[in-house]
Amino acid sequence: MFTSLPPLNALRAFESAARLQSMTLASKELHVTHGAISKQIRVLEEFLGFALFVRLHKKVALTDEAKRYLPHVQAALQTLSSATADLRSQGSRPQTLAINVLPSLTINWLIPRMEQFKSRHPHLYVDLSIGDFAVDFSQGRYDIAIRSSTQLPRGVNYIKLMDEDLCLVCAPSLAPKLKSIEDINQVTLLKHTTRPELWEYWADKVGLVLTQAQTFGVEHFYMLSQAAASGMGAALIPRFFIEDQLANGSLVIPFQAPFTSPYAYYLLTPKSPSLPLKVQAFIDWMLDLFAAYRNQA
Repeated sequence: MFTSLPPLNALRAFESAARLQSMTLASKELHVTHGAISKQIRVLEEFLGFALFVRLHKKVALTDEAKRYLPHVQAALQTLSSATADLRSQGSRPQTLAINVLPSLTINWLIPRMEQFKSRHPHLYVDLSIGDFAVDFSQGRYDIAIRSSTQLPRGVNYIKLMDEDLCLVCAPSLAPKLKSIEDINQVTLLKHTTRPELWEYWADKVGLVLTQAQTFGVEHFYMLSQAAASGMGAALIPRFFIEDQLANGSLVIPFQAPFTSPYAYYLLTPKSPSLPLKVQAFIDWMLDLFAAYRNQA
């Protein structure tokens, strides 16, 4: 395994000399002699079978092959450096993992499952906050964010967690009034105020003309689920938000009319070729959770 790997010291010498465009500066950065840098470069060139540098007066220039090779070497060294730093710090002090997640996803779904993550990674201190604003990772406040969007995120690394599959729910006391799709016009429609178009999208999908003028608006899906459970009306809510309420009977699905909204859920991290181990650990855990949910659905 890994039979094509060149010596690590040769890669470090190459990366430093290529970035600084100077063997002399590379020797100072790595605290070795100029001759040692030159020797390691020759070792790497012999290993690869082609020249990496064109020697100029007082500096060096990269060959075309070296220009293609350099970003891959830098990414690999950064990954190795980050992983090593993470492991070394685990034994000396707790690491903080700062996560910012949509309010309803946090309250309804994430917090009830966080103990599982904490038991797997007791060395991590999780700083969990809520928000639905555009995340600026350059400020260094967050390691991870989870957002919903109708468009692919830009300027960040992202992983699509799932589409937003909505189901129509209400309190058990209201269910007898909802025998068919047409009956929806006989009850109050509970609206997500930042997604006011969801009911219209749903009605268009199921072929229904909405005539019910009585509505009640709230800002988050968590609030929608509470309003629906109290018998205030019917709501469209992502199913994975309310699995526990469906299981305990506080919410019911009066008839089947599933609907996939234009939104999807994405896990966001800073734009980088590599991720700290603590971030990758959370990503792996989240992907396992969502994979298990999809297998059960």
